[in-house]
Amino acid sequence: MNLMYYEGYNIAFLLHATIEIPAALIFMLFPSRQLGEYSPHAHAVVRQYALSLLSSVLISLVFMTRPDDDLSRAVAGSLAIYHTGPAFRSIARLWRLSAQHGGLLLSEPFLYLVLHTVCGTLLFLFYLGYR
Repeated sequence: MNLMYYEGYNIAFLLHATIEIPAALIFMLFPSRQLGEYSPHAHAVVRQYALSLLSSVLISLVFMTRPDDDLSRAVAGSLAIYHTGPAFRSIARLWRLSAQHGGLLLSEPFLYLVLHTVCGTLLFLFYLGYR
């Protein structure tokens, strides 16, 4: 039984697209949510990041139905590396919040940490050839 596929779709690539489509839209439409104050140059950088994120989503959608080969595993490895960034940012946010508040189990940074860790792990396992 192939655990990385569900009904012909690669679960790791599907999860990446599912997680990152809303993020790309939020970064594109509401860049101020990521920044403390209005800054046209910073907003342009956040929007450029949104386009890069959207590009990674389109790539993952292409590879979602491709057969398992060296190229699809290499792309999965690249996307797995990406997910370390948001995971580490979530850890930093949790660290800051834990100094200010108490329980963080159901917080937004905790949710992001879990999502990016699961997605990055699945992509990395696929890169390693796990099926």
